[in-house]
Amino acid sequence: MLLRQLQYFNAVVRTGSFTEAAEECFISQSAISQQIKTLENNLGVTLLVRENRSFHLTKAGEYLYQKSGQLLEDFEQIKNETIRIGCGSQNVLKLGYLKSYSGKELLSAVLEYNEIFPDTQVHIQNGNHETLYHLLNGNQLDLVLNDQRRAFSDKYINFKLFEARYYVVIHEKHFMSKKTFFEPQMLNGIPIILIASKEQQEAEQDYYQNALGLGNDYIFAESNEEAKLLVAGNRGVMIDEDYQNSLQNMDFAKKIPLMRYGTQMTKPYCLFWKVAYNTEKVQQFAEILKRKFT
Repeated sequence: MLLRQLQYFNAVVRTGSFTEAAEECFISQSAISQQIKTLENNLGVTLLVRENRSFHLTKAGEYLYQKSGQLLEDFEQIKNETIRIGCGSQNVLKLGYLKSYSGKELLSAVLEYNEIFPDTQVHIQNGNHETLYHLLNGNQLDLVLNDQRRAFSDKYINFKLFEARYYVVIHEKHFMSKKTFFEPQMLNGIPIILIASKEQQEAEQDYYQNALGLGNDYIFAESNEEAKLLVAGNRGVMIDEDYQNSLQNMDFAKKIPLMRYGTQMTKPYCLFWKVAYNTEKVQQFAEILKRKFT
């Protein structure tokens, strides 16, 4: 339990926020606060001095933060090596991909990779942007197919795959369906349909609303199919990207470019993996997938 409490403590100090740390660790704010309090009780020292909505570290807290970061990183490496040894000669590639991605390139790349490296198993997991980022950062995935929302970090290999173009998918009977293009401000007052789990709804809305300037009213779907059903019911519009082929089986909808200052809005997609784990099997898969997009 001490290790988990150290992870929570490090997340709070690194983010500078109990709220952000709780979201990162997928627990409630009250729970992470209680775990740090328990850590302080177990050690018999105060680590954080809370001041309204902020805090500062004590000298003991500063020392623990400096030393425990390397300890946690060493533990992750020990855990991963233990799993590798326990698997014997079996090779595993742990791959994550964005939940909203529905293109065929990834499937084609996995099939080709399995033909070339039949002794390597590909374990696949999907998730939202933040989920994938934290799984990769925690060494639970080898590489992820994700959209770029953060500035590139030297800690990772940032392997760009393609630029996706944004579209608005709208029911043909919607009063705005005759438009030849949309700009972000034109969607104010129209519900925006986003694909996100309950845990990630706030982060997804923040990105689309504040980073992209899209809308002020949101409806959330758990899957791509659920989002299409909401469009079919004329409940709102779906933000789509050109690789997704979302209009398949949607003859009731239109796909209209989303523009900003006369240019269609785009979003980069990349494969990300840690520089520290830049292995040949990861590089091989990245090259295969890159070919599928080009």
